[in-house]
Amino acid sequence: MSKNNEPLSPHLTIYKWQVTNTLSIMHRFSGFTLCFGGVFLSIWLISLGLGDSAYTLFVRFSNHIIIKLFFLALSFAFFYHSLNGIRHLMWDIGKGFETNELKVSGALVVVGAILFACLFWLKILDLL
Repeated sequence: MSKNNEPLSPHLTIYKWQVTNTLSIMHRFSGFTLCFGGVFLSIWLISLGLGDSAYTLFVRFSNHIIIKLFFLALSFAFFYHSLNGIRHLMWDIGKGFETNELKVSGALVVVGAILFACLFWLKILDLL
Protein backbone atom coordinates (compact mmCIF):
# COMPACT_ATOMS: atom_id res chain seq x y z
CA MET A 1 0.00 0.00 0.00
CA SER A 2 1.17 3.51 -0.67
CA LYS A 3 1.23 6.23 1.95
CA ASN A 4 -2.32 7.38 1.10
CA ASN A 5 -3.78 3.82 1.49
CA GLU A 6 -4.30 3.28 -2.23
CA PRO A 7 -3.16 0.03 -3.85
CA LEU A 8 0.19 0.19 -5.66
CA SER A 9 -1.03 -1.90 -8.57
CA PRO A 10 -4.22 -1.41 -10.60
CA HIS A 11 -7.32 -2.78 -8.94
CA LEU A 12 -9.56 -5.41 -10.53
CA THR A 13 -12.27 -2.81 -11.16
CA ILE A 14 -9.94 -1.02 -13.60
CA TYR A 15 -9.47 -4.02 -15.90
CA LYS A 16 -11.99 -4.94 -18.60
CA TRP A 17 -12.93 -8.60 -18.82
CA GLN A 18 -11.49 -10.15 -22.00
CA VAL A 19 -11.79 -13.39 -23.90
CA THR A 20 -8.21 -14.26 -23.02
CA ASN A 21 -9.01 -14.02 -19.28
CA THR A 22 -11.78 -16.56 -19.67
CA LEU A 23 -9.66 -18.91 -21.77
CA SER A 24 -6.83 -18.73 -19.25
CA ILE A 25 -9.18 -19.59 -16.39
CA MET A 26 -10.68 -22.44 -18.44
CA HIS A 27 -7.17 -23.76 -19.12
CA ARG A 28 -6.46 -23.89 -15.39
CA PHE A 29 -9.80 -25.57 -14.63
CA SER A 30 -9.24 -28.11 -17.40
CA GLY A 31 -5.83 -28.96 -15.95
CA PHE A 32 -7.40 -29.36 -12.53
CA THR A 33 -10.11 -31.61 -13.99
CA LEU A 34 -7.45 -33.72 -15.71
CA CYS A 35 -5.77 -34.26 -12.33
CA PHE A 36 -9.00 -35.81 -11.05
CA GLY A 37 -9.16 -37.86 -14.23
CA GLY A 38 -5.70 -39.23 -13.45
CA VAL A 39 -6.86 -40.22 -9.97
CA PHE A 40 -9.93 -41.90 -11.46
CA LEU A 41 -7.72 -43.75 -13.97
CA SER A 42 -5.50 -44.94 -11.14
CA ILE A 43 -8.49 -46.22 -9.17
CA TRP A 44 -9.71 -48.03 -12.28
CA LEU A 45 -6.31 -49.72 -12.74
CA ILE A 46 -6.17 -50.69 -9.06
CA SER A 47 -9.67 -52.17 -9.28
CA LEU A 48 -8.55 -54.24 -12.27
CA GLY A 49 -5.65 -55.59 -10.23
CA LEU A 50 -7.79 -56.38 -7.19
CA GLY A 51 -10.07 -58.76 -9.05
CA ASP A 52 -13.63 -59.18 -10.25
CA SER A 53 -15.46 -57.96 -7.15
CA ALA A 54 -13.47 -54.70 -6.94
CA TYR A 55 -13.89 -54.10 -10.67
CA THR A 56 -17.64 -54.78 -10.48
CA LEU A 57 -17.92 -52.28 -7.63
CA PHE A 58 -15.98 -49.73 -9.69
CA VAL A 59 -18.24 -50.25 -12.72
CA ARG A 60 -21.37 -49.81 -10.59
CA PHE A 61 -19.91 -46.61 -9.14
CA SER A 62 -19.01 -45.40 -12.65
CA ASN A 63 -22.58 -45.86 -13.87
CA HIS A 64 -23.83 -43.09 -11.57
CA ILE A 65 -25.11 -40.05 -13.51
CA ILE A 66 -22.70 -37.67 -11.74
CA ILE A 67 -19.72 -39.80 -12.74
CA LYS A 68 -20.98 -39.92 -16.32
CA LEU A 69 -21.21 -36.13 -16.33
CA PHE A 70 -17.67 -36.05 -14.94
CA PHE A 71 -16.54 -38.22 -17.86
CA LEU A 72 -18.17 -35.77 -20.26
CA ALA A 73 -16.42 -32.83 -18.57
CA LEU A 74 -13.17 -34.81 -18.51
CA SER A 75 -13.30 -35.43 -22.26
CA PHE A 76 -13.95 -31.73 -22.93
CA ALA A 77 -11.13 -30.79 -20.53
CA PHE A 78 -8.74 -33.17 -22.28
CA PHE A 79 -9.41 -31.76 -25.73
CA TYR A 80 -9.53 -28.16 -24.52
CA HIS A 81 -6.27 -28.47 -22.59
CA SER A 82 -4.56 -30.18 -25.53
CA LEU A 83 -5.71 -27.65 -28.12
CA ASN A 84 -4.92 -24.71 -25.86
CA GLY A 85 -1.49 -26.23 -25.26
CA ILE A 86 -0.90 -26.18 -29.01
CA ARG A 87 -2.03 -22.54 -29.00
CA HIS A 88 0.54 -21.80 -26.28
CA LEU A 89 3.24 -23.57 -28.29
CA MET A 90 2.46 -21.23 -31.19
CA TRP A 91 2.90 -18.30 -28.81
CA ASP A 92 6.27 -19.73 -27.76
CA ILE A 93 7.51 -19.36 -31.33
CA GLY A 94 6.14 -15.82 -31.48
CA LYS A 95 2.99 -16.35 -33.54
CA GLY A 96 -0.61 -15.37 -32.78
CA PHE A 97 -0.24 -12.31 -30.57
CA GLU A 98 -2.33 -9.88 -32.62
CA THR A 99 -5.72 -9.09 -31.05
CA ASN A 100 -7.74 -10.67 -33.87
CA GLU A 101 -5.47 -13.74 -33.91
CA LEU A 102 -5.95 -14.18 -30.15
CA LYS A 103 -9.73 -14.09 -30.53
CA VAL A 104 -9.79 -16.43 -33.54
CA SER A 105 -7.41 -18.96 -32.00
CA GLY A 106 -9.36 -18.85 -28.73
CA ALA A 107 -12.63 -19.49 -30.54
CA LEU A 108 -11.02 -22.32 -32.52
CA VAL A 109 -9.82 -23.93 -29.30
CA VAL A 110 -13.26 -23.83 -27.68
CA VAL A 111 -15.16 -24.94 -30.80
CA GLY A 112 -12.55 -27.62 -31.52
CA ALA A 113 -12.76 -28.98 -27.98
CA ILE A 114 -16.55 -29.17 -28.15
CA LEU A 115 -16.42 -30.80 -31.58
CA PHE A 116 -13.76 -33.35 -30.61
CA ALA A 117 -15.55 -34.20 -27.34
CA CYS A 118 -18.83 -34.73 -29.23
CA LEU A 119 -17.13 -36.89 -31.87
CA PHE A 120 -15.37 -38.85 -29.13
CA TRP A 121 -18.65 -39.64 -27.35
CA LEU A 122 -20.45 -40.43 -30.60
CA LYS A 123 -17.71 -42.95 -31.35
CA ILE A 124 -17.73 -44.37 -27.78
CA LEU A 125 -21.50 -44.79 -27.85
CA ASP A 126 -21.23 -46.38 -31.30
CA LEU A 127 -23.42 -43.71 -32.89
CA LEU A 128 -20.81 -42.72 -35.45
